[in-house]
Amino acid sequence: MNIQITGRKFEIDEELKGYIERKLGGLEKYLPNGHKNQGMSVEIFKDPSGKEDNRYKIVVVLRVQGPDLVAETATINPHSAVDIAEQKLKIQIRKYKDKVKPRRNGIKNILNNLKSR
Repeated sequence: MNIQITGRKFEIDEELKGYIERKLGGLEKYLPNGHKNQGMSVEIFKDPSGKEDNRYKIVVVLRVQGPDLVAETATINPHSAVDIAEQKLKIQIRKYKDKVKPRRNGIKNILNNLKSR
């Protein structure tokens, strides 16, 4: 997965970059078959105006076919912000799969529709 990581008012070290690639790079396996992503952008910035426990804000945009999936969170630790954003994206991917998954009509549904006419 192509992940573009940027930091605003925050220097991203190699350890955090590897953590982001490991955690968010694995989200591709949850996408439906045939629906490959077109990339992901991760922006982390330090918010000096935030509360004490919301110092690091992260915005993750997963570009897929159709509307983009966006997760945004703020916490005291950038690693926990990545974890929370990963969980939010998993929920959104699950909803995305339900929308794009082709509906299959089983024989029971077809027979019930014919009987009700």
